[in-house]
Amino acid sequence: MRYYKNLSIDETNCTVEKEGHPIHLTAMEYQLFVTLLDHSGRVCSRNLLLSSAWHITTPIQTRTVDVHIAKLRKKLDLGQNELKTVTRQGYALSG
Repeated sequence: MRYYKNLSIDETNCTVEKEGHPIHLTAMEYQLFVTLLDHSGRVCSRNLLLSSAWHITTPIQTRTVDVHIAKLRKKLDLGQNELKTVTRQGYALSG
């Protein structure tokens, strides 16, 4: 079990709870969140996030990551200060 703020992350069952209530994430959203958590406090490039969640290794231009990050922010109730957009670099989960 891992924790981030008021979230509990069960990596065995690939689930996330907020204050004991389950949060329903898609497999992609869950993988993005775990990747951001693994790199907490550091910038994760879109390419890293694409590679971890979609297994895409060739750099491509896509807004897919941006859309999923927006969904994560909403579902996990993370604001811009907790899940930061780093212009032209990627995203960072505050440590």
